[in-house]
Amino acid sequence: MSNRYDEWFKLRVVQQCLREETSLREVARQHCLDASTVRQWLDNYRQHGVTGLRKKYTHRSAAFKLAVLERMWRDGLSHRQTAALFDIRERRAIGRWERQ
Repeated sequence: MSNRYDEWFKLRVVQQCLREETSLREVARQHCLDASTVRQWLDNYRQHGVTGLRKKYTHRSAAFKLAVLERMWRDGLSHRQTAALFDIRERRAIGRWERQ
């Protein structure tokens, strides 16, 4: 997720997705955003509310990373679903952990 957008902009985009009959892709296009970015914001909002849209800087332990990966593998979750569930905002973190 890009750091260029503050939580209020993200909230407006998410609310537009939730209240309008416009598709997520159309909302993304209207704001010159990638649809996957908007989908991630929407997932984070649904899972964690407004706090899911805030910037978050966290150091995660190896034990936490392993627990996240094990849950993802056990439940057959996608990287995106896992990131939303554990409030992991860095888009490529889970894939990087998996490769490591």
